[in-house]
Formats: sequence, structure tokens, C-alpha cells
Amino acid sequence: MSADYKAVFARYDTDGDGRLTADEVTSAIAGMFPAAEVNDLSGIVKALFEQYDVDHDGLLTVTEFVPLAENLPELGS
Repeated sequence: MSADYKAVFARYDTDGDGRLTADEVTSAIAGMFPAAEVNDLSGIVKALFEQYDVDHDGLLTVTEFVPLAENLPELGS
């Protein structure tokens, strides 16, 4: 796993617990689209969790985050 992905993950893991919550992912995506309303992102975040949260625990680990980051390179910018 790339150190770049770990660094991006750590930047979004604001509480440092090693897992991304829906709120942390929403904030990350909102940062990509500053004009977007956070409430408008709930459907997008839900769809991302449905696809990438492979253990369905409602959190993304760094291992689950990597495929998401590979498919959404904007997260790394």
C-alpha cells in the first residue's frame, strides 16, 4: 500500500482512530467541492460506503479507502 494513500487517509481521519466515519468522508468530499452543501452529499457518501465498506461496519479502514482513492483521485489533491 502506498505511503501516499496512507498520508491522504490520515489527513481525513480527523480523530486519528484509524477509521473514516461518514462525517469524515463527507468533509473530505465537501473539500473537493467547496460550493456544495454538505447535506447534498449524503447520497453520494452513502453510495460510496455501500461500495467500499466491504465489512459493512459503517467505517472505512485504510485498506477499504485505497480503492476509493484510486477511483476518486481528487481525494488526494
